Amino acid sequence: MFEKLRKFFEAKKEQHEYNYNVTFDNVAIPEVHTHKSDKHEEEKPKHSPINYENVAIPEVHIRTKKNK
Repeated sequence: MFEKLRKFFEAKKEQHEYNYNVTFDNVAIPEVHTHKSDKHEEEKPKHSPINYENVAIPEVHIRTKKNK
């Protein structure tokens, strides 16, 4: 009985055996900085000021419900 199971699993293993060819030739490696930089950049404002002269304001029309 165990001989049949062994043959079954060996045949199944042969059918699903994959051959992967993996190469790592042109792989990008990220830079990791573990220390603080010596140059201190000037802090830039997160958002530029908003100019409201050229901003479009949408028109809103509120409708009343009609009684049926």
